[in-house]
Amino acid sequence: MKRYHIIYLAAVLLTGVTSGCVEEELQVSAGREDGGIPVDFQAEVIPVSGLTKVQQGQFEFEEGDVIHVYATFSLPDNGTSSAYDCLEFRGGEWVSKESEDPDAPSSPMMWPWDAETATFSAYYLAHSSGILTSRTERLLDDLQTEADPLHAEVDGVPYGGAVRLQFSHLCARLTVNGLTEGETTFWLQKDGLQDAFSLVRDAEDNSLTFAFAEAGEELRPGGDHHVTGTGDGSGSATFYLAPGDYSDFRINYPYGLAYLTLTDITELENVEPNTAYVLNINPGSGNVDEADDDDRWEDPDDPSGDVPLTTDEINAFLEAIHDGERYVTPDGIPLLDIEDGDNSQKIIVLLRNVDFQRNAFTNASLPNSTVFDGKYHYIKNIYGSSLFNAVNGRVSNLGLVGGEITLSGAGNAGLLCPSAAASATMNNMRLKDISLDVTPPEDGSICNAGVLVGNSSGNILDISFGGRINVSVTGENVPGRVHAGGLVGQSSGSIRRVSLLSDEDAADVTVTCRCRFPTDETGSRYAEGDRYVGGLVGLTTGTVDDCSISATVTAAESQGVLMYTGGLAGMVRGAADSGASGSVTLTNSVADCNVTGGLAYSIDRTSNGEGRSYTGGLVGYAYYAASVADCISLGQVNGHDYRTDFTPYDNSFYAIGGAFGQIYACTSVSGVDARSDIVTDLAYDGSDRYYIGLFAGRSDVDYSSGNSCHNSGDYDFTGDVGNIDY
Repeated sequence: MKRYHIIYLAAVLLTGVTSGCVEEELQVSAGREDGGIPVDFQAEVIPVSGLTKVQQGQFEFEEGDVIHVYATFSLPDNGTSSAYDCLEFRGGEWVSKESEDPDAPSSPMMWPWDAETATFSAYYLAHSSGILTSRTERLLDDLQTEADPLHAEVDGVPYGGAVRLQFSHLCARLTVNGLTEGETTFWLQKDGLQDAFSLVRDAEDNSLTFAFAEAGEELRPGGDHHVTGTGDGSGSATFYLAPGDYSDFRINYPYGLAYLTLTDITELENVEPNTAYVLNINPGSGNVDEADDDDRWEDPDDPSGDVPLTTDEINAFLEAIHDGERYVTPDGIPLLDIEDGDNSQKIIVLLRNVDFQRNAFTNASLPNSTVFDGKYHYIKNIYGSSLFNAVNGRVSNLGLVGGEITLSGAGNAGLLCPSAAASATMNNMRLKDISLDVTPPEDGSICNAGVLVGNSSGNILDISFGGRINVSVTGENVPGRVHAGGLVGQSSGSIRRVSLLSDEDAADVTVTCRCRFPTDETGSRYAEGDRYVGGLVGLTTGTVDDCSISATVTAAESQGVLMYTGGLAGMVRGAADSGASGSVTLTNSVADCNVTGGLAYSIDRTSNGEGRSYTGGLVGYAYYAASVADCISLGQVNGHDYRTDFTPYDNSFYAIGGAFGQIYACTSVSGVDARSDIVTDLAYDGSDRYYIGLFAGRSDVDYSSGNSCHNSGDYDFTGDVGNIDY
């Protein structure tokens, strides 16, 4: 954990802070009654920056604000009487609030004719709406944008004298500097935190009692106790707190996500009301520990906090996400909350781990401008269908565990969604123990299959694999093109920062393609179909950066006209006219894979329909990429020894390389280190249609400058150079 040191802490009494303040004299004049005169109130409010409505740029009360006043009058012979009144600011003056309840009439507070002196106690609560009949309670969370509770008390006021109310603050204010920049909301949490307050009116003597307390279920159903602090993204947050001991507390990201733990802050052992405290923290040592990112995630293998859902509940849950609404289970468990995001975005927040229990369900889309924030929770045991039928918005901070989908005739397949639009973003996700088994269409259409998404035009970043990840695309009658990848089948967007969940408990990732040709009426086979198979992505026409994958990638027993198989990607494909400015890049990535390619057939066995099988430790075929840079291939690349007495078919070409099967017309290739061993007993003389190279099986030019090989095998750097024009 990172360590921090507290470098400054100050406390300032607010009662003495008057610079720039506005004093407001407010009077109430009510009609006379027999036996007494109206009480004449003067209310003085001294706004202090950050604690009252000054926070909102308001120095005066607003129309409709009220104060609650309780009086105890001293009578002769030690007698007393009491009264309550609610004063409303209306039309520029304070008047006694009229009761809307005929059974609880109200009237202006009057001096009893025989009163000698009186004591007055008054409270102001933001958005208090009227006469207090019994009790009102609020969360301290509300004070992010409102005034904190104010209290005024004065005693010994002589009969008929004006009552001057000078309000002070019941909360303390704590400002913490040195937090994460860019974040605007934080939670303060600690054991026994008083995160709510109440004002109670006694039914017998009208007395008012204010108290701080831990919020009950009515105020915070199913939630963790906390006080929310806000800032402007500059690394500072302000919290309004009940008085008490804050020598030990936590500052977390919203929804309790671990961030900072503070201990032994002796200056905060006795936080007092009406006082402002400032706490500055900087990296160093001592009292503050910062949680790692892993500390935010729930334990995916711990079912104790999971909320199991039935089919009907799953459908309602997904419909609420689509519609941007809160969702509470029939048992009263809140699962989805709503936050307002930037640019009219609606943020749907997952509050608990949920378990689909392998129940059938009807999925829905995630609309554009909608964010589904998992808040580091998991959705478990998705079965039979993707979570969404399409993603157009953003999915963040979400784990998927224990998913299983088996589909026949699918064009696009993935556990999160079949396809993601260009507007989609999928970031900070964990994928564990997921199986995807797809049979492609038999009508010659394309099949895209990946454990996260089949076909993505959006942005994918910060993804972790764990447990057993399996993508299998199989079929005996597959005349169309297949793109199969461990994460994505086909991507025209970006893929960044993909890795294994844990080095100590490495994921077991397997990507298998076994797609074959149909037969004609005579039983003869004819060549159809292309297969692009990769540990990360089958085909990318976009960006891949900072990705690491360890996988078994096999297209053995697959048949196709074009067979491109790679540890990271089956094919990286740019456009001939894109040049150095093109957006198709592969950078800063590592593939540690066991890779086996498939069998290539030429179309009708003619020279104009050449079959190609290109297999590489990093990429099967890199074609017109703008940049391939700073990548490493590890593991091994296998020959076609699994095929007894294998020789290439007529007009079919094979190329096997430690990094690339074939590389052609890439604008910039640098810093690529081929470490994948070539494992095959097949004879290679350098002149047949079966090419092997430590770096690449075939290439258009010599890429040895600026790149390297550290693998084994008695082969040249490139098997065949310059003899290709495609």
